Amino acid sequence: MNKFKRITPKPASLIKASAILALGVGLNACSSGSNTSSGTSTTQGQQTQAISVTFQAATFQGQSGQPQFSPSDLNIKKGAKVTLTIVSTDTGNAPLPTGLTQYDNVQGGTETVDGTSVTNVPNDNVAHTFSVPALGLNAVIPVVPSGKTSTTVVFTFTANKAGTYTWKCLAPCGSGSDGMSGPMATMGWMEGNFVVS
Repeated sequence: MNKFKRITPKPASLIKASAILALGVGLNACSSGSNTSSGTSTTQGQQTQAISVTFQAATFQGQSGQPQFSPSDLNIKKGAKVTLTIVSTDTGNAPLPTGLTQYDNVQGGTETVDGTSVTNVPNDNVAHTFSVPALGLNAVIPVVPSGKTSTTVVFTFTANKAGTYTWKCLAPCGSGSDGMSGPMATMGWMEGNFVVS
């Protein structure tokens, strides 16, 4: 039987993330939808759009310090090159349970942690994941190392299949005896819509 160590989020933001979408020439910029902010620019003939999102420690049904991804819906353009930058301040781990340990591997793109390329994060060092299983996408967010205040994950990928998918954190960072309840099982908290159009 697996034992899970609860995360202990700091009262400030748990994780901050921003995503930059690079769209090829001639493509329309995607709608910002419910993303918190966006902007478009053209650099050397390539159109880009910046989208800012935030992971935060919030109150879920009276439980403070629960992780939340806001906004929960992300809208990107099919075929766009997406760079997701996640700055994490989470010092607690949430090892993946048996049956999900393949998600300690980076899938469907490339990842750097504090500037170093990685393909895997040891399971006992996993804090969160940003996973879109239906598209084969998975970014692994490690625990902030001792003596540091944050760690930065940069995940770069291309979504080539249009549709509406669910992204989720697969690490047991929520409530309940197994850490998989509360915000982990609620749209708008640790899962949301990932729209590719």
